[in-house]
This record gives sequence, C-alpha cells and structure tokens, in this order.
Amino acid sequence: MPNEQQRIEELHALVRYIYRERLAEKIITAFDESLAEKQDPAERREIIEHWLDFYQAHKYRKLMRRRRATDKERMTACSACGYPISQRHHLWDIATHGENAVTVQLCPNCHELHHLMYNALARDSLYSQKLVRHVLDSGRISPEAMMRIYGWLRAILAYEIESGWLESFKLSDLWIEDKLGWNEYLQRSQTSTT
Repeated sequence: MPNEQQRIEELHALVRYIYRERLAEKIITAFDESLAEKQDPAERREIIEHWLDFYQAHKYRKLMRRRRATDKERMTACSACGYPISQRHHLWDIATHGENAVTVQLCPNCHELHHLMYNALARDSLYSQKLVRHVLDSGRISPEAMMRIYGWLRAILAYEIESGWLESFKLSDLWIEDKLGWNEYLQRSQTSTT
C-alpha cells in the first residue's frame, strides 16, 4: 500500500493535470498548509483519500469532455455514403473509453444507423433491432454504405470481445442473422442490383 507521501504526490499530480499551473500551485499550497495542521495519522489519511477521490472525479470529467468538431471535419464527406456534411463518430464508445482519436466521419443518418446496429448486437436492444431492420428493408441506403458500417461494427465488436467486455457469441453469424436479418438483406441487395 502506498505511504502517505506517495498519496500526497499522487494528489499533487492530479491537481496539476486538471488545473493551469498558477491555480494548481495555489490549490496544492492551501492543501499542504491545511494538512500540516492535522497530527492524527488516521485523520490525515482520511483527508488525503477524500481529496484524491474528489480530484479523480474531476479528472474523469475533464477526460470525458468532448471537443467541438472543426469546420473541416463538418464539411468532410461521410465515409460510408458520401453525403457532403458529416459528424465525427467515435468507433470506440466515449462512455467506455473517454475522448479518443479512433473516429470516422459519418453523416447524421449513417451515424445513427451505426449506433442502432451496435445497440442491436451488443446490447440486444429490441427497439434498435426493429429500426435497423426497417432501414435494411427500406432499400434507401446503398449496399456499399451498409457494408462499410457493418465492417466497422464487426471490428468494434471483435475488439470489445477480445478485451473481455462482450460475450463472444455476439459476433457469431447466427446472432447477427437473428438480430439484424443480415443474410436476408445481402440476398435482397444482390438480387436488386442484378
């Protein structure tokens, strides 16, 4: 178990990570002065642990903040369907991974469809399954765009299964067919293009 000095250094590092230099040093000085007044080791440990928890929560909130998309990102074509305006879609879910650079540009429709397909397969959402099947049956999205979205989705599911976050059966052909009717869609899209 880390000693008191190590925990204090960890707290100082958290404060320096969260705040700008001048403010961080003021907070650290005030904390150190306040802690110096306490003599009871149990009380000191409790105070240190309290503030470590407090600043770890702040660090988490800071990591979870999302940056706004740039104009260049917004005016980039959708990577799935080619629509001229897009949004930055995090392939690695922000709720799980925090802000990350694993992104692809998708128009609002493809973005929503990707989330619906993920929820249908990973979370077994009946609502999402119903909507995805409706989209697949509509024939409004090109098979090429659907295949791109499906490819990204399979890669994400494989990564999450490998990391131990999902059960391995959620990437099986049987599961995907049951939830999305994917093979039926592929057969329909092939017959409509010939």
